[in-house]
Parts: sequence; structure tokens; C-alpha cells
Amino acid sequence: MNGLVSHQQLLNAKRVLYMTHLAIGDFVYQGVWLSALKAKYPHLTIDIWFDDCRRKPHEWASGRNQILTEWIDAIGDFGDVYPIVSNVPQREQFIAKAQQQDYDVVVFVGKNRAAQYAKLARQISPKGWIVATSSGENFLTKWLYFNKLDGVISYDDIADSTQHITELYGQCFGQLLGLNAADLVSGYTQLMIQPEAQYTVQAKQIITALTEGDTSKRVCFINHLSTAEKKDYPWSQLKDVMLKLVQQYPQLVFIINTPPNKLTTIQQAVEADTKLSALPIRVFTALDNFFQLPALMAECDFCFSVDTATAHLAVSMDVPQVTVMASNFKLWQPLGDSVILEGTGKASSVTPQTVVNACKSQLDKIICA
Repeated sequence: MNGLVSHQQLLNAKRVLYMTHLAIGDFVYQGVWLSALKAKYPHLTIDIWFDDCRRKPHEWASGRNQILTEWIDAIGDFGDVYPIVSNVPQREQFIAKAQQQDYDVVVFVGKNRAAQYAKLARQISPKGWIVATSSGENFLTKWLYFNKLDGVISYDDIADSTQHITELYGQCFGQLLGLNAADLVSGYTQLMIQPEAQYTVQAKQIITALTEGDTSKRVCFINHLSTAEKKDYPWSQLKDVMLKLVQQYPQLVFIINTPPNKLTTIQQAVEADTKLSALPIRVFTALDNFFQLPALMAECDFCFSVDTATAHLAVSMDVPQVTVMASNFKLWQPLGDSVILEGTGKASSVTPQTVVNACKSQLDKIICA
């Protein structure tokens, strides 16, 4: 496949800037193509800009910065990282730094704020070859920003013609950079994660303490929070799910994953509840390193998650799961051994009993295996 950036251009280039509003789930599916680009053109220095072009960062921005930076660095294929800024002056510093790199090629893949990225890309690289996805721009925006780029494809058209995010990103990287499935290093369309041994050891220690060394116990990993309230599964409903499950499966123990800023709140909620505090529950957050999270997930028997990064990490760690999605958004449904429960606009619309039934279908397979 010929891309908007030609094979010869990539052979001649020295430094590439990849730009995107990168979430953790995105990187599961984009990162595998970026590694494919590096494997095909090992001479390239590939820098990653995932600052999201907002004027004010969300409260989860610092956590996302830490996770993505640690993950990108650990892969070892990439150069400089430009994370989400805390203010506009910091973004100006990033722009100045990027301008000094004299990028041969700049690539943007994404849907949100595409015009801002188009404007920023040309500001960073006045003479570089810039290609991008566009989404929903009006005529004036296209004339002002996208006409100054060297190649543009429609994100919306690709999204409408594909069934899953793996296909969407595959087509984006194909049309922009000429990559195809044969270029994938692992053969997988998502990143497969292999945590360092030290994090696996830590994970085993957490589970041994929680199960008291009883190998007949089954460990349920739970992530009920996301970055959007409509995607969160409410605490009262989650409590109902856990109590119903443990009635049917007394061998269950629970690990509840939270963002760092919610750790104390969830711990206090468990301790203050007489029924929950009697159950074997560990509230967890990856405070020291991102890889503490996938290492722990890999040691669990199954995962219950809302539509957020852990649902896609479960696929990367080959962990069976039940996923509650706020609505019918098939593009982002996790693959692998997944039972998907679709809500009607909010995750809370999926009843606890529906979740319990889905978890039961996964648990019965695990216990009978």
C-alpha cells in the first residue's frame, strides 16, 4: 500500500513527529503500529506528542502523563515525548523545543480537535511533510489549516467503514504511512504487555496476602471508574454486584482498581461498609509504575471493567472480562474473551443482576476448567 508519506520519504527522513490526543486505550492499538514503523525504518527517530491541545487539563491528566510516558519509554522504540501540559506557557515551551528538531515528517492521527493539531503541526514544522486525519471540519477550517498540509484523509469516513478500532487505526496508518498487517512485529493488532519480573513478583505478593495463600480462591479485578461520569459504574451498584457474586462464589476475592486521586475515597467506602469490610477486598492503584497495573491484572482470574483503559489492557494481558459500556459503541468494544454489556447512554443503566449473570458466565468457565 502506498501512503501519503512515501516509502522513499521515510527512507530519507531522520526524525518523525507523531501527534495524537493519546489515551491509554488508544496506545494499546496505536502503539503497535508505531513500533511497526520503527521496525520497518529503524533509522528513524520517532517522537510522540500526546498533549491534547486543551486550554485547561483535566484532573486525570497527570496520571495519564505518567502512565503513557513510562509505557512509551519501556518499549524503547521512541525518542522524545511531549505529554499533556498543565498550562498554555508550558505548551509554548514544547512548541519551541519541537521546532528545534527540524522534523522531516509530521503525522497526526485522531478525531478530536483535529484543526488545532493541523495548525500546531505546521507551526512546529514550517517546511516538513505533514499528513493528518480530519474530522467534521467546515470549509473555512479546512481552508485555514488543512490546505497548508501535504496530505489529509477523513477519519470519519474510515470510522464509518470499519467495525473496530483495530481496523480503523490499521487503515489510518496504511493510508498515511503505507503500513500493513505484514509490518506488525508481533502479528497482533494490539500491544501485548510483558511487565518486568519485579512487578510480577509484587503482584503475586498482593494476591497471596489477599487469598492467604489459598490457591482455590478466584481473584476478580474490578475497575468501575473512567474519565467520564456516564461511563462510571456507580458504587452502590458495584456493591450489589460484589455481594451477589460472593454469595454464589464464596471463593471470590476482589481487587478494586482506582486512579490515585480516588484511592483514599474508595478505601474509606469499603472500610465504612460493614458488609464490604467483611469481604476479602484490596483497593489498589499503581503508585510507583504503570506496569504494576498490567502485572496485577495478569495474575487475576477475570476482570470486570467499564469502558476505559483496563478493558483494553485485559485484552493485552489475555484476561477474561466482563465490560460495561455506556452505549452501543462497537468501535471500542474490547476483543478477546470479553462479554460486553451495553447500556442506554450511561453505564448505570446496566443492572447489577445483568452484571452478575455475565460474571457468572465467565466464572463458570474458569472454575470448571
